[in-house]
Amino acid sequence: MFRLLLTLFAAACLCGCARPAAMTTPEPQTTLSADDPGVPENARRWMQKLTVPTRYDPKTGFIVAQRVTPLPAVLADAPGLEATMTQSASLGKPVLVFATADRCGPCQQFKLDALNDPGVVARLSADRDAGRYLLTHIEVDREPEAAQRYLGGASIPITYWLVDGRVAATLRGQRSAADLMAFLDQHR
Repeated sequence: MFRLLLTLFAAACLCGCARPAAMTTPEPQTTLSADDPGVPENARRWMQKLTVPTRYDPKTGFIVAQRVTPLPAVLADAPGLEATMTQSASLGKPVLVFATADRCGPCQQFKLDALNDPGVVARLSADRDAGRYLLTHIEVDREPEAAQRYLGGASIPITYWLVDGRVAATLRGQRSAADLMAFLDQHR
């Protein structure tokens, strides 16, 4: 299944095709719904809290998203992590990084509830335009080496505050727009 997805992704890149805003992820044969008896109780509780469609993969233990939530333009149009880190080093600016994965149900919920919140989008745009920090997003499954090099891993969803190329603070997990705004207030 992974090889098929990798082949399809490579073919789309070679053809110059853009990824649709709400791409549907093919459902592996082995995933379970929240109601299936093979789902561990802690995963079941998480799945019941999510409003994005998910399935449980008993092979990996992941709550798998069935649809990708698009990023707001302020993040979708931002340079990638590698370019942002290079720019940060030359400008001496801190970096705010949002790390997610298309496969991750809680990541898609975080994007839906917090990253696409109009107040958060306005704040990120205003802070970026004022030059307070550099802003980027990384899809850790697509760039695992960069996630490891700059962030020390691929935990998701997680928000990183980097100063001088080092992780200075993190906001772990699927958080609300209010939690994210409070994190931004701490790092102005």
